[in-house]
Amino acid sequence: MSSRLCPWVRSDTVAGHRCGEDAFTGLEAVILILVLLFVAGAFFLITNPGETTGWARTFPGGMVAESVYVSGDNMQPVGSLYGFPAVSRMTNKPLMNVPRPDSKRLGAVQVMVSLFLGHTGAIDMDQVRVSWAGNGSMVQIPKTDIQPLVCPNWTVTGKYNMLPGHMADADNWMEPEEEFEILVCTSRGARPDERFTVTLIPEGTAMPLSLTRTVPGRIETVMRLG
Repeated sequence: MSSRLCPWVRSDTVAGHRCGEDAFTGLEAVILILVLLFVAGAFFLITNPGETTGWARTFPGGMVAESVYVSGDNMQPVGSLYGFPAVSRMTNKPLMNVPRPDSKRLGAVQVMVSLFLGHTGAIDMDQVRVSWAGNGSMVQIPKTDIQPLVCPNWTVTGKYNMLPGHMADADNWMEPEEEFEILVCTSRGARPDERFTVTLIPEGTAMPLSLTRTVPGRIETVMRLG
């Protein structure tokens, strides 16, 4: 029986080596070690749901919010950003109270957000920081759960599930297949044709979500900003 040398083995250096004689290579050893480390890490996180580390946290249900703290850029807008004039709205949604009303300025925006498709983590919306920048200045907008919303503040005005027949959880963790409706109200507002940026900054290493828009030339009751 003839001996067939493997194509990657030089016949003048390793005589008699046959392709059927497999060996445990260094690459295979590295892969095996990585697999064992991954399994051990997953076992630790599952069996210690209350633990918090620098790159992973747990959220209600015992799952690990790895997509927030590892993959980062995972929050996205759903649909358009809507703008409202800087006047109080007490009889229809969204409910807000503007201490210094100005019907000639944009005073609040509303947007729906969700996780990127396929992400398995969650975002604690109670820990999200929001800023409003425009006309050369930037201000931090505090969060409140009290409605009607008193400007300047931001709040969650609705929670929805993308799947028909399902309900979003009552907690403030935005999980896969959930959409949160966010209302941000500023005290300064923005004039017609002025450019502004609303930024949502999740806790951890997740990338901020910045939404930059231009105020329409005419302030209306509801403005679709794209």
